Amino acid sequence: MMDGIRAKKIADRFSGNLNFIVHSYSGGLLVRYHQHTHYFVRESGFWSYVYRAAGLPIGHG
Repeated sequence: MMDGIRAKKIADRFSGNLNFIVHSYSGGLLVRYHQHTHYFVRESGFWSYVYRAAGLPIGHG
């Protein structure tokens, strides 16, 4: 399980502080961004979302 505070700090750093609201919830992460809420049970899904939101290429390795 990923810590919500840590996830928020990392998301802000990679995305230029795009105002993610991140909380730990039921073993995963609940992320609110642009009036949409997403739930991630795996850290990899969270990372893909943050990279896409920031307009960064997603690594495949």
